[in-house]
Amino acid sequence: MISIEPTPEALAAEVLDTMPLVMYYIRSYVRRETKSSSSIPQVRVLAFIKRRPGSSLSELAEALGVTKATASTLVERMVQKRLVKRTEDPKERRCIVLTLTKEGEVHLAEVRDLAIGEVARILKDLPAQKLRKIHEGVALLHEVFCVTGNGMHKEE
Repeated sequence: MISIEPTPEALAAEVLDTMPLVMYYIRSYVRRETKSSSSIPQVRVLAFIKRRPGSSLSELAEALGVTKATASTLVERMVQKRLVKRTEDPKERRCIVLTLTKEGEVHLAEVRDLAIGEVARILKDLPAQKLRKIHEGVALLHEVFCVTGNGMHKEE
């Protein structure tokens, strides 16, 4: 059997075809199993603010790929649920700074734990060799995107 080395373009297509399947499964599972009234976009907001506490509304909108008005609406709902705290930037009063509340941190951890548990359940019966391959591939993707991605993805 002849093994053909995949091209960067072929790998990129595989990543772009696979990631939505994984995320769709996780979103569907979380929506089905969580007792929370938070939407998946709201969970994405929590995750972004957890990674980048003190971010502005503009940074959040850019990271989510939505307008500033849409991000503002999402944040307002989360402020009302006491998951996010919105304060004025002490350096520039026109700028809003976003942080998670304790409730927001707990909620995000619960949703994340639920998703991790389900993915672990799916992976648990794979042979060790396949688990290592997945680990190596994911670790490599993480490394590559932390180095070449925009500020949203970089490790800080």
